[in-house]
Amino acid sequence: MNRPIIKNLKIEFVILIVACFFHGVGYSQNEEVARIIKLDEAIELGVQNNNQLKIANSDVTIANENLSQSQIAKVPMVGLNMGYNYIGNPKIYDGFYGKNVTVDYFNHQASANVFASMPLYYGGVINNQIDKQQLIVNMQESVVKMTESEIKQAITLQFFTLEKLYTQIEITKQNIINTELRIKQLKSRVANGQNLKSDLLRTELQKSNFEVAVFRSSNSIELISNYMDILIGLPTNTKLKPILEGILVPKEDLSLNESLSEAYQNRNEIKRSEINVRIAESSMDITKSGFKPNVNANLMLNTQYPAQWPDYPNILNYWAAGVSLNWDISSFYNLKHRVNGDQQQINKSNIALEATKDQINQDVKAAFVRFTESVRNIVTFKKDVDLALSNYKIVKSRYDNDFALISDMVDAELQLNEAKISLNNANIDSIIQYYSLQYAMGKL
Repeated sequence: MNRPIIKNLKIEFVILIVACFFHGVGYSQNEEVARIIKLDEAIELGVQNNNQLKIANSDVTIANENLSQSQIAKVPMVGLNMGYNYIGNPKIYDGFYGKNVTVDYFNHQASANVFASMPLYYGGVINNQIDKQQLIVNMQESVVKMTESEIKQAITLQFFTLEKLYTQIEITKQNIINTELRIKQLKSRVANGQNLKSDLLRTELQKSNFEVAVFRSSNSIELISNYMDILIGLPTNTKLKPILEGILVPKEDLSLNESLSEAYQNRNEIKRSEINVRIAESSMDITKSGFKPNVNANLMLNTQYPAQWPDYPNILNYWAAGVSLNWDISSFYNLKHRVNGDQQQINKSNIALEATKDQINQDVKAAFVRFTESVRNIVTFKKDVDLALSNYKIVKSRYDNDFALISDMVDAELQLNEAKISLNNANIDSIIQYYSLQYAMGKL
């Protein structure tokens, strides 16, 4: 290669560097400012602001109010009854509306009584209803915990997906800069007859593909940011950029049996299924209470004026206390089918509990296998990057000395770019799978 050509190439190279600098400055000025966010911050915002979690917490509040209402059944019932009448003087007729005599009656009549009743024995139905409502409260609390875990898992997945996309864009943008430098060089070489125009077109096509990849990743960032905004309660036009601080480092010393054991202890799905069994048993106890009598203690205070008409214009006061019993004898045959239905519900709830355990077993095993696979993939992709980088250096050296074609250079760059992106994805996927395993174990 003669010196004038080398000199022209150097000038072109300097001009390209300056152009790239101003291009980068202009891009950064037009780029939308993203909100920096940590994973812990995103999870905390999600727990505070997520609408689904608010709904679940409202259900807990409602269940507690219903529990308080059911406990009132143990409290004595107290009532007050009062009455007043003004009575006109009656007329007594002789015969069929013949002569009549007006009787001077007392015109005012009043009465009042206070009564109280307290349940003494209802066959255990009141206590069983309170216990059942308490189980419903526990059920709603488990729903809150399940919803919170699901929200944390969704936030974690979207958080690391964003990180993956941002890194892909950084890698691809660097490749765009390198490709632009090569295009500048190729234009000069094509003009001097050192390369074919097809080499230039191929390199420009490569740059176009890189730009399309950046555009697609940027759009994905916008969509995922919008979804995360909804999850954590931020304005939906807030663009997010994650930073990897305080991230759990994947542990490779986990075992499948330990993971399953922790899942059976921690997963709220199992606790919820167990509560369903107890609710079904409580419903049967309530039904069986119908076979037993109801006993109440009663108290009444009464006053009335006049005591008796028309002879005793006095005030009469009295009180009464006693016990009442009510026993529905027909319940011995009326409740038979309800008891059988409650027993079938208990059996169904036990089957559902076993099915839940089977599903958790599958979830944990799948998450464990994917996590183990992701850790091994990192080692493989690291080797791929090393090999692609070595190949790129060799091809570049050959290309700079005119011993390789531009197509070889393009292929080497593409291989290196794909290897870097694959390694980045493998690192992020390993963290994602680790958090997925934590979720499957009920620890997220």
